[in-house]
Amino acid sequence: MQIEIIKFIQSIKSPFLDVFFQIVTMTGEEYFYIIAAATIFWCVNKKFGYKLGFALLTSTIVNTTLKDIVNLARPIGVSGISSLRVETATGQSFPSGHTQATAMFWVSWIIQVKKKWMYIMGILAIILVGISRLYLGVHWPIDVIGGIVVAIIWVFISNYIFEYAETTGRKWALMIIVVPMLIGMIYFREKTYYTISGTVLGFYIGYIIESRYVKYDVRNTRLKQGMKLVSGLTILITLKSILRVILPISIFADFFRYFVIGLWITVGAPSIFKRFGGHV
Repeated sequence: MQIEIIKFIQSIKSPFLDVFFQIVTMTGEEYFYIIAAATIFWCVNKKFGYKLGFALLTSTIVNTTLKDIVNLARPIGVSGISSLRVETATGQSFPSGHTQATAMFWVSWIIQVKKKWMYIMGILAIILVGISRLYLGVHWPIDVIGGIVVAIIWVFISNYIFEYAETTGRKWALMIIVVPMLIGMIYFREKTYYTISGTVLGFYIGYIIESRYVKYDVRNTRLKQGMKLVSGLTILITLKSILRVILPISIFADFFRYFVIGLWITVGAPSIFKRFGGHV
């Protein structure tokens, strides 16, 4: 049944749709959400940026863990199914990481904005990314459905814990998720698990430091917002590239590199932005 669904979707294949769905699927990848979360955190709404970043990052840990536990093979190589952009189809199949990340992002926005146009935009984005994973032949339909279900469940769990930490001032409450995640590094040896764990730890420590000592305010002129975004992302990319060169190739180096990225987004960049008042 699942094979037939994929074959049916791929029956409309064309060069144009190949390019279209590869572009669509890219909106469910790491760089898109790093840039989106950083933009929201630095320039739009700090609290929502924290909430969204925490939800997206911990959701990825949940996704990686479920992939390892379920251990379902992808449809790549199955007779009658053609696969594209397989270089981004890492790990096992269930649930779809791209679909789950997209659903986490847009459901978070829907909860935040609560407007009809956001519902329409979010649902459309989730459906398109889900279809793209089937069209590209890198996931089963059950993976896409599973990714959406997991995202909806996790966004409410993550938001509840974050809001509790914020309203009570007990920011240690986030350790309920962070500590088990770090312990999981003993068992889960995938690169993705280590990179995201590093980002989460850096994000969490940065959250504590920024909230207590920096107290960054996102409000500024449009010109300065643009300057913050360009300079912040430029330094982020530079840091990531330099650390990739100077650190050895290992999952522990990956952990540290992304730990630094988490710190930069939450406390490094905001400290500089506040110091220079947006003139960076």
